[in-house]
Amino acid sequence: MDYIYQDKYVYFKKEGNGSPIILLHGWGVDSSCFDDLMDSLKEKYQVFAIDLPGFGKSVEPSDYYVLEDYVGLVEQFVNDKKLANPIILGHSFGGRIAIRYASRHQVSKLILVDSAGMKPKNYVKVKLKIMIYKLKKKWYKLTKNVVKYHALIQKSGSIDYQNASIPMKKTLSKVVGEYLEKDLKKIKHETLIIWGKNDQETPYRDALKLKRKIKNSGLVSLDGVGHFPFIETKRIFNKIVREYLEVK
Repeated sequence: MDYIYQDKYVYFKKEGNGSPIILLHGWGVDSSCFDDLMDSLKEKYQVFAIDLPGFGKSVEPSDYYVLEDYVGLVEQFVNDKKLANPIILGHSFGGRIAIRYASRHQVSKLILVDSAGMKPKNYVKVKLKIMIYKLKKKWYKLTKNVVKYHALIQKSGSIDYQNASIPMKKTLSKVVGEYLEKDLKKIKHETLIIWGKNDQETPYRDALKLKRKIKNSGLVSLDGVGHFPFIETKRIFNKIVREYLEVK
């Protein structure tokens, strides 16, 4: 289905009827990663899965987006579709959006799956590394050292960064450095945290931090599972979500 946000085309899927659920995917994938989950939920719920701008069939920003732009999309979508107190499920980058949204707005329930947004354990070291990278990048660009400039980007950039277009490279650089610990204290809604204990992208210690910081929250840990539990162990994951949603 078609939707317009900031004069850009946004694609979303809608299945079923009932209480509204919005599914927010992670970086580098699109709404299709939730196809099995949608099939599992559509008999009892009205399920929306959005291709976030820059992913799937949705148009990327002209320059770049920050986290607020993605949160603004969810806010506008909820208002335009008149979705009262929706259930929000966010995975990885989508979890980052879900946390910020839920810190400001009433939701029926919040589900965070291997969510991004927590400050890394070696935060000072990471900040120093980024600072050195930016200085080197600026210097190589200034001195027109093309070989070293591109070699630096290849060496330092993540796979997500290397595969991204220029607007999405800028977007990734903007959003990854925004940490959400302060937002967690504002979340009063019932929250389920689902995490693969073998996650190499968002470590399990982040799940424990979310559990400590969000008052009304519970944690389900999945042994032997990585960053994509809804794909790696879809039947178990779908059952966990359904049972959680059925609890009044």
